[in-house]
Amino acid sequence: MAEEIFQASTLNVKDLKKQKNRILTLVNRAIREKNDADLISLTKMYALLYSAYAETSFLKLIHTPKAFSESEISQIENGRNLEEKWTKCVEFAFKKLNSDANLGEIANKKQTLRRILMEYIIEPSQIRNKVAHGQWIICLNNNCTQVNNDITLKMQQLDFVRIDRYFSIYEKFQQCILDLCVSQKTHYRDYYIIITALEKYIDSTKSWSLETKKQKILSSQKHQRYQMQKNLYNRNID
Repeated sequence: MAEEIFQASTLNVKDLKKQKNRILTLVNRAIREKNDADLISLTKMYALLYSAYAETSFLKLIHTPKAFSESEISQIENGRNLEEKWTKCVEFAFKKLNSDANLGEIANKKQTLRRILMEYIIEPSQIRNKVAHGQWIICLNNNCTQVNNDITLKMQQLDFVRIDRYFSIYEKFQQCILDLCVSQKTHYRDYYIIITALEKYIDSTKSWSLETKKQKILSSQKHQRYQMQKNLYNRNID
């Protein structure tokens, strides 16, 4: 059963990544053409795609062959909420390390992953849930009895670059967990490389925004050539 779910999730993740690249292409085009209406629509679609990717890739992770036992998978899936499911997933991953591993090093790794988990996966999951339920402008509380102003504000601040950053962090974080599960003999080397790359990415992209992306695209030589060709074409038509 686990193998079947893994294979299905693998195909789903592969297709979602394909659609992700298509949306990226369309977003860049919308920015070059200064089509804000299309950019807003594509951002909403990208948020919905990220929500689907997060759920499907998590299924793929926990059902990866030789990663978790059937009992562990069951306990993860029976978690009361996303935080509990991910917490169990991380705990089980660390239990697979050799018993003679450095306890201080393990504690530091857990602390680092826990911090990233809460800030970049659990917290954004509130937005993911609202997106999945169609609350794209005004967000309600969990019981849908009144407006949730805090989440509504976060939804309004959500832009394409922030969602794209969540994509990258989520993917790198999952790789850290997978490495702990299936590469126990080399995880000390591989984990360090992966977690260092993840922390470096998080730090180097803190200042990224939709405006910086627009500036980068509109000031690029590729865009300048595109504008020259477009202007030349328009003059020939006139």
